Amino acid sequence: MSGNSIAYQLGIVREGDEIRTNVEDAVILHITHSVFESGVMEKRFDKHITISEMKWKIQTHFGTDSCLMILQLKDRNGQMLYDNMDDDKMLGYYSPMDGQIVHAVDLDPNAKQKVRSWTDVSLVEKYEISEEDYNKRENTVRAQKLARMEKLRAEGKLPEQKVADPEAFADEAANMKPEDRCIVFPGDRKGTVRYVGKIPELKAGYWVGVEFDEPVGKNDGSVKGKRYFECRPNYGGFTTPDKVTVGDYPEDDILAELDEL
Repeated sequence: MSGNSIAYQLGIVREGDEIRTNVEDAVILHITHSVFESGVMEKRFDKHITISEMKWKIQTHFGTDSCLMILQLKDRNGQMLYDNMDDDKMLGYYSPMDGQIVHAVDLDPNAKQKVRSWTDVSLVEKYEISEEDYNKRENTVRAQKLARMEKLRAEGKLPEQKVADPEAFADEAANMKPEDRCIVFPGDRKGTVRYVGKIPELKAGYWVGVEFDEPVGKNDGSVKGKRYFECRPNYGGFTTPDKVTVGDYPEDDILAELDEL
């Protein structure tokens, strides 16, 4: 390190991969904690401070109450030198060397739970906003994107946006009702009509809910959490009326077909 560097002026020098202090009454130690996975790298301490004072300094990093903490001194390889340093003794009493480890043991039985509450983001209450309220905001990414698209349409660079027809497929839907047998295309899937009408959770227009004879569907008769009819999982599906043909389509008798074979 350069003699004019800040680290050098603070009495910190590097020798190979190691950092040490050139101040006689100071020592650079690595601090670890019994609960926190990450420690504090290379913190300098005055050898004349008491262990009690050292606990106060460490408390600011980990939040562990100094009264519920014991400090252990280990060598650079993690081998224990002192398992419980005395609060009233000075750090220098234990002859610490640069690069050695001071391990803080948290005696609080709830320490792990407290640390998890600080570090586990899944426990943080999420802020939620409804679609309606979000759409009212002006400086959102969605608002900026819509404004840009409107500008491009005004300049003729984008086609006019088609307005969804709330009465789409009304004529086709008028020709079917719940309990009608049907075939759904593509795939010639047989089933029974269970619902005919509009579904706000999907696109505007009319929809048909079908309970299939076989597990060739995608749901159990619900859409985004709202139920429109009851059926087993993967036996339900929703499609537009133009893909449904009602008529005399009896269920296939699989056992009879097997007998014929």
